[in-house]
Amino acid sequence: MKFNLNRRVAAGVAVLLAASLGLAGCSNPTSSSSGSDADTSAADYWPSATGKLDGVELKFWAAQTSNKIPETVAKNFEKATGAKVTIETIPDNYEQNVQTKVTTGDVPNLLMWQPTRSMLAGFVAQDQLQKLDNAPWVSNYADGIADAGGVVDNVRYAAMISSPSVQGVFYNKDVFKKAGINELPKNWDELVETAQKVKSTKAADSAFFEAGGSQWTTQYAVSVQLADAAKKGLWERINTGKEKFTDSTVQTAVDNYKDLFDKGLYNSNATTAKDSDEAAALWNGKTGMIIAVGGLFNSVAALADNDKEALDEKIGFFPISTDDNIGTIIPEQTNAVVSFKTGDSKKDAAARQFISYWMSDGYEDFVKDQNVISSLKTVESPSTIPQALMDASECVKTGAGSMQSLAIANPDLYLYLAEMIAGTKTPEQVTQATQEQFAQLAKAQGAKGF
Repeated sequence: MKFNLNRRVAAGVAVLLAASLGLAGCSNPTSSSSGSDADTSAADYWPSATGKLDGVELKFWAAQTSNKIPETVAKNFEKATGAKVTIETIPDNYEQNVQTKVTTGDVPNLLMWQPTRSMLAGFVAQDQLQKLDNAPWVSNYADGIADAGGVVDNVRYAAMISSPSVQGVFYNKDVFKKAGINELPKNWDELVETAQKVKSTKAADSAFFEAGGSQWTTQYAVSVQLADAAKKGLWERINTGKEKFTDSTVQTAVDNYKDLFDKGLYNSNATTAKDSDEAAALWNGKTGMIIAVGGLFNSVAALADNDKEALDEKIGFFPISTDDNIGTIIPEQTNAVVSFKTGDSKKDAAARQFISYWMSDGYEDFVKDQNVISSLKTVESPSTIPQALMDASECVKTGAGSMQSLAIANPDLYLYLAEMIAGTKTPEQVTQATQEQFAQLAKAQGAKGF
């Protein structure tokens, strides 16, 4: 998962949203006969997690990166209820292929999906997702999880099955020690000073590492700078056209990112390096820091054979923002599951029951099996999870949502930034292209102000 939409997927979302406008105000043929999920009592809407479902078959779609995630839960659910759950792997590009299939009327009962506002928007606009309000497990979420994703216009559509990823800085402790760095940065300016110290002491080949050849990693250095503004309503203003990407807040963040290159703080092959090179550089001490997300840390962990002790000794994490140490939250499709309205009330109820089972009776086994950070207060995370990821997860309590989480559309900022570091776009052209695409996507879904 690359944590963003490519141009073809963005275009697909625009088509999906445009199609939904024609459905606005019309009844959904897959809705329950009562007309609204809210008309059904919570007790009836959320059946017992282990109630018998003999003969019921559910179709579960997942990506190549997430098809193993529901396996154990599905097997245990089948044993407990008598239902049959078939997990189908949708090939990459996952998001585009799912949207294409759904547009043709082929829908699953359950789907691994990125629970951000921009990625849920098309399905919500067409009233294709089951509402998960009043779910019995929501009150059991750990601090910050309920607000981290899965909600559009105050309605819950996705279950957060694990703690979402957080953007911040993963650093090599040996490099910091060589550079004489004893205190972690507390804001963006101090981060730049720390990077300059790594460079001046030659503690590593580069202070930062960028994987411009993979493109998707370029977004994080800009994104983390927006956390303070996000807490003050940045994305609400952008969503309504009251502020633009070309205005000072986002423009300054892009300028600051470009300035890191101008200061020589990045690797010399930043335009061609891949994300695998970035992970290796951090693990091997060739770079001091990467501004990244938890998914990339998993690549670092793989290089260490997932040895927690070795990872804890060498790699650390700290959140960063313009003025403070605020983490930026970006839930991935590996963090959440949604359920479609299919027109079959029995299967729809069984799908809700599956989610409820996952988040209750089946949750402890799931967390241990997948070695993921728990999203529930009553289930502890496995002791085998590296401390850097645990520290990142702590930021969910006080963090701010990313563009993907809070914006109504998700433009290709990362592609434009990759073009900038390759020298084919200026910082001003980056924000202009981003604004133009955002306005197009916002207009397609009928947003006011565009």
